[in-house]
Amino acid sequence: MSWFHLKPPSNKWLVDGLVTSDGHAVICGKPKAGKSTFVRNLITSVIKSKNFIGRSIDIPTGTGRVLYIHLDRKDQPGRVAEELRQLGITEPESARLVFRTAQDMPQEFPDRLQWIGDEAKKSDPHLLVIDMLWQFVVAKNNNDYNAVIDGINKLQDALLDIAYKGALVVTLHGRKATNPDDTFDDILGSTGQRGSFSTSVMLKRHRKEGIYTVESDQTHRDDLHGEIPETVLEYVDGELRLGETRCQLGYREKLSREDQVDIKVLDFIQQHPGCHTQDIANGLNMTKQRVTNCLSKSLALITRTGDGKKGSPYAYSVKISEEVPTEKFMEVPAEVSRV
Repeated sequence: MSWFHLKPPSNKWLVDGLVTSDGHAVICGKPKAGKSTFVRNLITSVIKSKNFIGRSIDIPTGTGRVLYIHLDRKDQPGRVAEELRQLGITEPESARLVFRTAQDMPQEFPDRLQWIGDEAKKSDPHLLVIDMLWQFVVAKNNNDYNAVIDGINKLQDALLDIAYKGALVVTLHGRKATNPDDTFDDILGSTGQRGSFSTSVMLKRHRKEGIYTVESDQTHRDDLHGEIPETVLEYVDGELRLGETRCQLGYREKLSREDQVDIKVLDFIQQHPGCHTQDIANGLNMTKQRVTNCLSKSLALITRTGDGKKGSPYAYSVKISEEVPTEKFMEVPAEVSRV
């Protein structure tokens, strides 16, 4: 058949809108960013045919199969097994999860390629996971573009040779430096890695905020989901789910900080009835403009006397008695805008 008549494959999804059923995906992040946890939740979802991060798994219940090549030596196999049990995989279901470690894998790269092909043919998985990629693929230098492409190509070709039709998911480390303009430049090593996978998922741990986030960069996406903007990962009822986007979280935190400022202004007025805008600014070490903004949002809670002119500036007092706690000031009527 002429190439001209070749038809594109239909986008059947393993994870709805994120990873196609025959897709190649990379899960990236710095150490302790949650890569292994993310991957093991994905494995559990495929085995149990249940939602993953709120997305459907398109596999009939009781049929999902996974080949999991666990090469991250810091996690002992017994601990990994315990985590998978805690995630809900039962003993009967475990027959559909083939678990292999570095001890099962040949030393030489060509032998590994033959080995993984044999394992995939035997288990016929919907999902093949390699955690971590560079403990399986051998390249002289992971920063060498050509060496990286050659190593990954050999892995992908080995799966192509056995007509593997499932999805491949691998994990990679993120580098220490970050690019604020393009998150996926933060993959450790050559950019050839990013170009070799149709879906890239970046996981981050934000220590100060105490949150984990996920973000995707996808060749294949749908109109419903699109790519995932940086979004908080949460555990809800024992399942990993998407929470607020980082942008939404930042906006909410900003509003919370503004509320605290409003409370401070009202508290100052309560303690200094009849004070002027400049008095508040001086007392709280704030600009007059910021004080004015706070006052404009709190008109339902304060009284104002004076003409607001030179020689007769506005003087402010609270409308409620001093015995009422300051927090009550923020229970503003619905018609008063907080924006």
